[in-house]
Amino acid sequence: MEAWLRPRLRRGPSGRAASVVFADKGWRGARPLHVMTLEDRVLYRALVGLIKNALPERLRSREPVEQFRTAPLDIPDARYISKTDVTAYYEFVDHELLCAELTAQTGEELAVESLADLLASVIGRRVGLPQVHPSSDVLGDTYIDPVRRRLLRRGHATFTYSDDFRIASRSLGEARASLEACAMEVHALGLVLNERKTYTYRTAKYRESLTSFADAERRLFEEGESPDTSGGLGFLDPGYGDADGDGAAQSTLGTSPVDSSVDEDDAFTGEDDEVAEDVDPRRVQAAQRAWELWEEEDESEEAQAGQDAAITQSLLGRALSTLGAADDSRPLKSLSALLRYEPALTPQVAAYIDAYGRGGRRARTEIRSALDKVVNGKILSTWQGIWLAHAAGGVKRATQRHDYEDWLGRCVADGHDGLAATAAASLGRIGRGDVDLVAAAVDRVGPEWHRLAFWGLIGLDRARAESTADDELDRMLLAEAAEQ
Repeated sequence: MEAWLRPRLRRGPSGRAASVVFADKGWRGARPLHVMTLEDRVLYRALVGLIKNALPERLRSREPVEQFRTAPLDIPDARYISKTDVTAYYEFVDHELLCAELTAQTGEELAVESLADLLASVIGRRVGLPQVHPSSDVLGDTYIDPVRRRLLRRGHATFTYSDDFRIASRSLGEARASLEACAMEVHALGLVLNERKTYTYRTAKYRESLTSFADAERRLFEEGESPDTSGGLGFLDPGYGDADGDGAAQSTLGTSPVDSSVDEDDAFTGEDDEVAEDVDPRRVQAAQRAWELWEEEDESEEAQAGQDAAITQSLLGRALSTLGAADDSRPLKSLSALLRYEPALTPQVAAYIDAYGRGGRRARTEIRSALDKVVNGKILSTWQGIWLAHAAGGVKRATQRHDYEDWLGRCVADGHDGLAATAAASLGRIGRGDVDLVAAAVDRVGPEWHRLAFWGLIGLDRARAESTADDELDRMLLAEAAEQ
């Protein structure tokens, strides 16, 4: 990989505009995600890594978020604590101001200039950072840090975590002055504070607020539960029982294409080829309680805007993969409702499908039926479609062709590039699809999605993939597929 990338990057950044996919945030709108080419992703990480090494220690790594939240409480004589954040922060980071700050902090002028050119090419303008990327977190923390420093010089006890601010004050007047100063300083960076998330608490009330959501979550969760599930909320924590700390809600995305000669589920005559993993009974009880809360939830507009709706969504998001591993079919039967009313939980829904599908032939038959129905409902956003297409690729094919397979084919033919490439990869994984259609998609989709579509072609027709490989990286994918 390094031998292939080095000469390409030596010529400078490829500078291709990133593909944008809008990820659902539930009632809070959508977040734009920039999908870069492999070359640009590698260069972005390398440049920021080089610059990061010269940054002050506090900007090289973030303190734990809990430490950030509790730090204002350690300020002597603080009677009030204010909290606020920036509206759509990553979307409005000015590249020129960012580069000025990076150069001032590090002196890495050449790397900073290369980074500026790359960002402008990827984003398509000289404002904004790719979201959900560790390198963007480093740049974002550096961009906002002048605000923290200036507020400290004015005598305001200020703490930051990304674009979140906490300011400790001795009086209400001082608290108001600190927020006005914060608003003025972020405005100088082309940013605006989020008025709906700006509050000033008395110190005791702020201390209570640190656990208010968790306390309300526990009260709602334990309401009406039986004695044997008391305290079960802790079993929904992502790291519970996970030695690696990865969390049970994560799904496996890096699977290989399935050879077209694979056994077909409906033709099996023996026992299931997979055995469901053992799940802690207490965790299952907790997940089942979370599901019941979601089913009982008030769907009125007023209720959905309240804290209880946020709590049930939080609990459900942590419960879904456990329900799948426990062979609980209720989420599958409510798949359409989940995708319609909880779009932000689509990744967790995909993890549920993956976990439930490990239960064997019956489970996979039920999944196919549910997918057939939901893909014809026309309720999916592009982002949801990408997750569902990926999940569909993890279900072994049946003897009969299913509607969701035809949907994957339609996505390959005329869907958003990201959806088309994901659908192509899924068809390759199940070993069923129109080879000509997938081959055409390899050329149709943008370069940031090319490899994924090519992966699908490998699964459908290896000989054709070998004869049409564009470069060394394509041939590396072929070699990797052969090993798997």
